[in-house]
Amino acid sequence: MKIVTLSTYPVSHPFHGGQRRLDAITRVLRGADHEVTAMPFFFGPHYPQHTADEALTALPGEMHGDIARAGLREDLHMHRLLHPGVPAFDAARQRLDQIRPDALHFEQPWLLPLLEALLEDIPEAERPAVVYGSQNIESVLIPARFRDETDALEQAATRRADMVVAVSAADAQVLERWRTPGQGAPVVVAPNGCWPPALDTGAPRPIAEDYLMLAGSGHGPNAEGYWDVIGRIPGCIPPDGRLAVVGGVGDLLRADPRFRHFRKLNDHLVQITGRVEEDVLQALLTHAKGICLPIKSGGGTNLKTAEALLSLKPVIAMRPAFRGFEEAMSLGGVHVAETETEFRAHVRALFAGHLTGTRVAEDVARYTWDATLADLAPAYARLIRAARF
Repeated sequence: MKIVTLSTYPVSHPFHGGQRRLDAITRVLRGADHEVTAMPFFFGPHYPQHTADEALTALPGEMHGDIARAGLREDLHMHRLLHPGVPAFDAARQRLDQIRPDALHFEQPWLLPLLEALLEDIPEAERPAVVYGSQNIESVLIPARFRDETDALEQAATRRADMVVAVSAADAQVLERWRTPGQGAPVVVAPNGCWPPALDTGAPRPIAEDYLMLAGSGHGPNAEGYWDVIGRIPGCIPPDGRLAVVGGVGDLLRADPRFRHFRKLNDHLVQITGRVEEDVLQALLTHAKGICLPIKSGGGTNLKTAEALLSLKPVIAMRPAFRGFEEAMSLGGVHVAETETEFRAHVRALFAGHLTGTRVAEDVARYTWDATLADLAPAYARLIRAARF
């Protein structure tokens, strides 16, 4: 079967959670012998690591100014820039004519208007099946002034799709309520997961001191969780220990006055690595004393939770980090806090060597991408058989 994915980011060099999820979906579908072509729509300078094929549907950076000047959002309103005559749109239409896919999978709701425009000139009988991949209920996370518009788009995406892919059972319940009565389009639950890490104890230590690792994207709630749980001064980290902050969340912390106010102390205890290459990430995971997840808000499920579980390291987390992973809270080495004070006490106990419990690979095998996405390829097969007959 031929499947084309639409997204607002390239997937050839996945870094943030959305990219990693779509990359995993692509790899699992290809592993089931489907032919999958990525068709991302993005501003080229925002993702400098992309392939020549992905560049065909990239937008020039200067077009981003049109969105910004109008006070609009890149994800929600990018589709307004994509219409006949724009090279990215025309390239997408040409590629669809060449591929003639059996299914179009649009990840997140943002590109629904673009999908409709791309299908406009295709005869009804020749149109591919449509799959909507939901990563969150976006309308509850977006700023209030965009909430109604996003809610309407999500509901329209759910009703338009021939199949919906949800990231959690809780999200699936919401999506099922939005379906057109009697439509019967299936909602498949495919939770977030992780590829097993390639830990190598022979790799050089990236940080000399004992350190607790925190990884997160530049998504706003990640930084707010840090300030709420760890605080302006990471007093739960001992003077001879470190907190390693990996990923885009570090940029948000550095730019925040709360970090700069206690700059000398934060610079001593908090090592911000920023975005790192995969080999550096694996080295950081290998030598970390534990992984922490100071997550207090957000929707869907958290990729970093799966990654922390599969690291087999001690995990310290606020309860919301285990949304969708509730059964994992009883595993060895998992320490879930109900309050910020309890979280910080767990951190102190980790550095003091008092936290107990371990996991083995068999305990967390259900959180690998192959396991969490196991129902996806068969669901695609059923969908396309139904569309053909």
